[in-house]
Amino acid sequence: MHKWAIADRDPMPRWSEGRVVLMGDAAHPMTPTMAQGAAQAIEDAMVMSRCLARFGFEDVAGAFGTFEAHRRARTAQIQRTSHRNVWMRQRTDGGWLYDYDAGTAPLDAAAPDAAE
Repeated sequence: MHKWAIADRDPMPRWSEGRVVLMGDAAHPMTPTMAQGAAQAIEDAMVMSRCLARFGFEDVAGAFGTFEAHRRARTAQIQRTSHRNVWMRQRTDGGWLYDYDAGTAPLDAAAPDAAE
């Protein structure tokens, strides 16, 4: 048996500056209680690829801003839920987590707030 601390941090207010953007655990580290760390990094990659396809490399500020605006609310809600370790303790609808499609979610608006 091993013991180690589970460390996390509050959602960050911003993920990008200039031509640098954070994704995955660098932007939104999560405790392992929901097993969502890798899943959210994959969603990040899909959304970022769509943003870059839309804005191109000539406008990375636009791509990064859209990416961040779209992903921040969703990942923050998952971070908070995972930190509190309340996921699936009661019968809940997991659709807010599992029905999201990073390949087709509209990028013009932020991702819908997740229900707990």
